[in-house]
Amino acid sequence: MTETTSGWSTELVVGLLQKVALFEDLTSEDLRRIATVAAEATPAAGAVLFREGDPADAFYVVLEGAVSIATSRADGAEEVLAVRREGEAFGEMALFGEGPRSATARTTDPSRLVRVPGEDFRRLLGGESLALHLLRAMARDLRIAGARFASTEDVGDPGARVREDAARVSRLIQARLLPRTAPRLEGFDVAAGTTTEKDGSGGSAWDWVEMTDGRTVALTMDVRQDGFPRAYQVGLVRAVVRAAAASETTLPGLLARVNDVLAETAVDGLDQYVDVGVLAAGDARVEWASAGRVPGGIIRREGAFEEFGAHGPPLGMLAGFKYASQEFSMSSGDTAFVLSHATPGLFLGAADLVAQLHGKPAGEVVGTLHKAIRKAEGEQHAETSVLYLRKH
Repeated sequence: MTETTSGWSTELVVGLLQKVALFEDLTSEDLRRIATVAAEATPAAGAVLFREGDPADAFYVVLEGAVSIATSRADGAEEVLAVRREGEAFGEMALFGEGPRSATARTTDPSRLVRVPGEDFRRLLGGESLALHLLRAMARDLRIAGARFASTEDVGDPGARVREDAARVSRLIQARLLPRTAPRLEGFDVAAGTTTEKDGSGGSAWDWVEMTDGRTVALTMDVRQDGFPRAYQVGLVRAVVRAAAASETTLPGLLARVNDVLAETAVDGLDQYVDVGVLAAGDARVEWASAGRVPGGIIRREGAFEEFGAHGPPLGMLAGFKYASQEFSMSSGDTAFVLSHATPGLFLGAADLVAQLHGKPAGEVVGTLHKAIRKAEGEQHAETSVLYLRKH
C-alpha cells in the first residue's frame, strides 16, 4: 500500500482531501500527487502554527477542530480576521513562494490538520489540471474575502483600519512576488522594475516566464479598483500565467486562459480587473499583446516612435474574449519599453526621456524613468512597473 510522508495511506488522505472545498475540482490523480507530500499535524488547543512575519513555508487544511487567523493592530492588540474549520484551508500564499506571513494562525480547539510544504507543492505544479483548478478555487475564496473588505468601506473608522491592514498585507506580498533579477535574452539588454511605495496598494508588479516554444515573456500587471488586497490578484495572475505557459504557445492564448480564470471566479458586485502587458522577444523581433490599456512602444535608433496597440479588455472583465497581438521588427539600437499605467501625456514624456537616454545602461534607464515618473506625478505618485528591452 502506498504511504505518505506521515505514515497515512494515500487512499485515506485522498478521501480526506476530497471533502475539502479548495480541492473539490481536482481529479483523483491530482489528489494522490498532493497526498504524497502531505503530513499530519495534531496540535493541541492554543498551539501557534505560524506567526505574522514568519516565512510562508507551508499551507494547511483543517480536518478536525478550528484555527483562528489573526493580525496585529497598531496598538499591539490582536484582531481575529477569520476562523478556519473542517474542510477549509489557510496559508495558501505559500503556493506563490516563501514570504512573510500576513497573519498569525492559532488552534482554538484540539485539531487535526493536513500540512503541505510549499516547496514540495510547487514541484507538483507542472500539471495544468492541478495548477489551474486549484488557482480557480483560491481565486473564488479570495474574491469572497474581497467582498468582506469592500463591505467595510462605509462603516467609518473600523473600515478605514481594515483597508489599511489590507494594504499593508498587500505590500508585503507584492515585495515577495517581484523578481530579483531580469531575464537574460540573447541579443537584448533587459531591465525592469516596480516602484514600491510606503503607503501603496501593492497592486503593480512585473514578472517573466518561459513559454513552451522557448521564448522568454516579460509582463507588467496593474490591478484596478479596490476590494481585497490587490497583491492577491497580482499573485493569482502571476501563478496562472506560469501554469498556462507550460502548455501555451501564443500570447493571445496566454491572456485568454488567464482572463477566463479571473472571469470564472468573479463575485457579483465586486469588480477587480487587471491590466496586463506582455512582451516576448526572439531573434530580431518582439511580439506584444495586452489586456486593458497598457502604454508601450518602440523607439527606433533614428528617433521614430511606434506605439503599441490595445488588444482587449482588462483580465477578468469579459469571459471568453479572444485577444490579439502585434509583431515588430527590432534592429540594433531599437528600444522597446512598457509602463504598467500612465496618462497619455506622461507616457509621451517617458518616451522622450527614453530616447534621450539612448546608450545608457538598461538598469540606469529604468531607474531614471522611475524617478521622472514620481516627480511628474507629485504627491499623487502611484506604483509603476517598467519593462525595457534594447536590441544589441
